Amino acid sequence: MAKQRIVDETDFVIIGTGAGGATAARVLAAAGHGVVMLEEGPQLRAGARPRELLDAMAQSVREMATQMTRGGHPIPLLQGKCVGGSTAINSGIIWRLPEDIRADWTTRFGLGDLLEPRALDDTFTRLEDELGVHETDAEMRGGNNERMARGAAALGLPGRVIHRNTKDCKGAGRCLQGCPNDARQSMDVSYIPRAIADGARLHVRCRARKLILERGRAVGVMGDVIGDDGRSSVGSFEVRARLGVIVAAGVLHTPVLLQRAGLRGMVGQRFQAHPGVAVVGEFDEPIGMSFGATQGYEVPMREERFKMEALALPPETLAARLPGAGAEWQERLAKLDHYAQWCAQIRMEAHGTVRRGFGDVPVVTYAPAPRDLERARTAVITVCKMMFAAGAREVYPGIARRPEVLRDVSELAAFEQGEVRPSDFHMMASHLFGTACAGADPRTSVVGPDLQSHAVSGLYVMDASVFPTNLGVNPQHSIMALVWRAAERLANTARQTASPPLRSRATLGA
Repeated sequence: MAKQRIVDETDFVIIGTGAGGATAARVLAAAGHGVVMLEEGPQLRAGARPRELLDAMAQSVREMATQMTRGGHPIPLLQGKCVGGSTAINSGIIWRLPEDIRADWTTRFGLGDLLEPRALDDTFTRLEDELGVHETDAEMRGGNNERMARGAAALGLPGRVIHRNTKDCKGAGRCLQGCPNDARQSMDVSYIPRAIADGARLHVRCRARKLILERGRAVGVMGDVIGDDGRSSVGSFEVRARLGVIVAAGVLHTPVLLQRAGLRGMVGQRFQAHPGVAVVGEFDEPIGMSFGATQGYEVPMREERFKMEALALPPETLAARLPGAGAEWQERLAKLDHYAQWCAQIRMEAHGTVRRGFGDVPVVTYAPAPRDLERARTAVITVCKMMFAAGAREVYPGIARRPEVLRDVSELAAFEQGEVRPSDFHMMASHLFGTACAGADPRTSVVGPDLQSHAVSGLYVMDASVFPTNLGVNPQHSIMALVWRAAERLANTARQTASPPLRSRATLGA
């Protein structure tokens, strides 16, 4: 069978189509620059997305969520691998960059120009207008979210309705599988089509392997064309860039590409995350998790460094969370519509590393610090208390070496005593940060305040890899705002040197 060979040339080539890459493409293409987007995963259409979560994950989640941190107690790391990246499979939760984070990045890392308050606020406002960001409508919240609101109010906690980037949401409860109605304004629905309408080109199933550097400057990208199985190579590609290469491959794969290109120093350092824990509760009346926003209510606890969120699960996944065995488990399974699930994202202090492993697989070394584990314990206890305050008759905290079923809030005393270990928690992380930090000092950062590499001209990083710290809130909106600001400056700087974009050329050869 003939091997496919893709050859293309443009002003800017962008690796990755998630929040960072798609935003860069939208800004640069609108400014008149030639743009080529490269995406390793497939382009998924609304009508073709499976209802079952595992089937959907096989199409759109990297390694079926089997990417893990190394160590005695691995933590799964969730990343999208499809057009739109993780924005295509998340719940569309929108938070502006917290002011304490903006001030810290300004003073400690010299990012004041990028984060100038008025310009940053204007950018957030524009993003919100374009992407339909608004508070989740009351009729779209569903029982899972409403119960959490009731529990938070009963305990006097600072709950709020989640703001999401949706238009005409129908409450299908399938955000994690990929919205079946294209209501969530993820990048595959919004900025990627807009960039293409402005002249950008998109090559799917193209896995970037190597950055092309010439005389100290990034001038292109080479890699493999991937078959429909998502793994085998069926060809190769080479895209040349006259003005710059933008790496937006995510916190795990961006440093691998940079390391393969010979960049050292802080590349792969300062990996951070928001690992999450979850609690399930049984209620007398039906909850109906199959309807409403997958995540529509939250309780931010910034001083305690965690944030609690409602998180609906499809039946087949929820069933695996129920305790017991045999007849006891079957009895609980029969009441599947009576369960609520709420989770907590922990803003951990721990730092880890990402290095390039065999076959360019990211090797992630990371372990929660003792204070992180204490915060996870506090978060689980708080979620359990909310469950009981909202009327739960049974609560399943999911912490090892403690009771797996609680029937009264007083039983939480067993969770407040004794040590906690990493193995006590079933954690999962989808908010990842660092590994190519931005900063004014090349000794402590990888890219400058313009998000251009300190070491290689024409090489930019535009994803959450550039975040010097984690946020404590969902990062998608902040990624987009910082990238918008940097891409807008790049577009203006490059405007005078750009030449008309070339049409793509795809050929077949032996």
